[in-house]
Amino acid sequence: MNLDAPLVIVGGGQAAAQLCERARRLGHRGPLTLVSDEPLLPYCRPPLSKQYLVGQHPPDWLLYRPASFYERHGIETRLGRRVVSIERERHEVLLDDGARLPYAGLGLALGARVRRLGVPGDQHVCYLRGFDDVQRLRAALIKARSVVVIGGGFIGLETAAVLVQTGRRVTLLASEATVLPRVGAPLAAFLQRRHTAAGVQLLTHCRVTEVRVHDGDAGFDVLTRDGGVHRGDVVIAGIGIVPNTELAQAAGLACDDGILVDDCGRTSDPHITAAGDCTRHPNSLSVGPLRLETVHNAVEQARSAAAALCGRVDQPYRQAPWVWSDQYDLRLQSVGVFEAIDHTVQRGRPESGAFSLLHFRAGRFVALEGVNRPGDFGVARRLLNLGLGPTPAQAGDDAFDLLDLLPPKRPLVFETPWPHRHPGSHPTNA
Repeated sequence: MNLDAPLVIVGGGQAAAQLCERARRLGHRGPLTLVSDEPLLPYCRPPLSKQYLVGQHPPDWLLYRPASFYERHGIETRLGRRVVSIERERHEVLLDDGARLPYAGLGLALGARVRRLGVPGDQHVCYLRGFDDVQRLRAALIKARSVVVIGGGFIGLETAAVLVQTGRRVTLLASEATVLPRVGAPLAAFLQRRHTAAGVQLLTHCRVTEVRVHDGDAGFDVLTRDGGVHRGDVVIAGIGIVPNTELAQAAGLACDDGILVDDCGRTSDPHITAAGDCTRHPNSLSVGPLRLETVHNAVEQARSAAAALCGRVDQPYRQAPWVWSDQYDLRLQSVGVFEAIDHTVQRGRPESGAFSLLHFRAGRFVALEGVNRPGDFGVARRLLNLGLGPTPAQAGDDAFDLLDLLPPKRPLVFETPWPHRHPGSHPTNA
């Protein structure tokens, strides 16, 4: 592609910011326009359910880049504007204010929206996804002494952890038999014990059927299928997200629970790439195309997509996905793909507060989960990216050093960094 041709990036999160930044780093000189339906510049979502929720930082702390960055690099920002259609034959996008933006390359970082409960009284529930959501929730929490959190995933657990540490009474309702039903059973049980010890009333098998305003009070009653009634001054739900694919589908792009892309971020239209939560892509560790909801995925996929937009040599995104979560004094880290796992080996002891679970599929090492074992995580990430791994017998032997499986190190060559304020990887559906 001509590096003087116009690019348009649509989105307001990590992938959108990375697409803009990477395009300029790769030498794109032409008009570059970022369109976001949110009033803020691209910002970090993970802290919304933790530090920012309890007022530890101002709004500007969330931004990946300040306004001066976009000005300095000649990136036009159209905030609070929505793309209503992609006109592929004309190579234009139409905005909700009637403006038309021409493009030679279009980058979609459309993100996702919260999955709603869809029960009577849903309007009384606070959801955690965007900046406006958390602003409303912060206001509601000012006088709240009790909170009901619905959802046993990372967002529900992180929210429960941060709120119970502020002295509030927290009830966590998980719909499945355990929290985090897709992780290893020892890890789920460990987390349930840790939250209970911290004072969270954690209940499983709780399917919410209704949310009612409590009689004669400002609080709410959360009704569950088993007949339970759980009262809170505030009700928060974190039950997953839904990829925003409607714009792409209306334009005729191939979609299936996400916009389908190749390992360079290309959609079914060679002039359009996509990255982040809204996509599904091939991964050597997965059974089929994979949709990920992590910062790591957004960053690395956007780097590949930007190279494709700028007509550079292909830079395929072929990494093992990884994610982390902080709860209390615990650092949870996982890497790999948790599909069709048929064997799990444990290293370390949960009662010590530091252990790892190594997962296998047909004898092949495919994933690791660790609690306060950063060394295991780091080695596992390198092994998976190289297509290597221990046997189950090696994994189960604490005396066996996983480092021995790595080839000798080669000198590292670092690209001059454009440092991010929020490094690392984390579930993005804050």
